[in-house]
Amino acid sequence: MSMLRKLIELEKDARAFGFDWPDQYAILKQIIDECQEVRSDIEAKCSDKKIQEEIGDLIHAVISLCIFSGYDVEQTIDKVNAKFSKRMTLLKELAKKHGLSTLKGKSVPFMLELWSQAKILEKQNDMD
Repeated sequence: MSMLRKLIELEKDARAFGFDWPDQYAILKQIIDECQEVRSDIEAKCSDKKIQEEIGDLIHAVISLCIFSGYDVEQTIDKVNAKFSKRMTLLKELAKKHGLSTLKGKSVPFMLELWSQAKILEKQNDMD
C-alpha cells in the first residue's frame, strides 16, 4: 500500500469513527494554521525533521479537505498532474521564445509572469 493510500485510509477510518470536521471552513482554517506553522518553523530555522513534520500535517489537512468535499484524492492528484504538465509545457515554450533553455537564475517575478502567460494560453487553448 502506498503512503498516500495509507493516509487516505487512515483519514477515512477516522471519519467513520466520528473524528470528523464540521465543515469545509474548519478544514480551511486548519490548512491556514498549518501553513503558518510551516512558515514559523522555517523562519525559526527549525530542524529539517520538524519542518518536514509540519509539511506532512499540511498535506494531511489538504487531503482531509479533498475527502470531506467528496473528491477522490488520487483522481484529484491525477487532474492536477495533467494541468501542471500542460502549463509547464506552455511555460517552456514561452521561455524558449525569450531565448531561454532554462529558468535557473531568473527572478521570481519573471517566472511568475511567464506562469501567468501560460495560464492565459491554457485557457485560450481550452476554448478552441
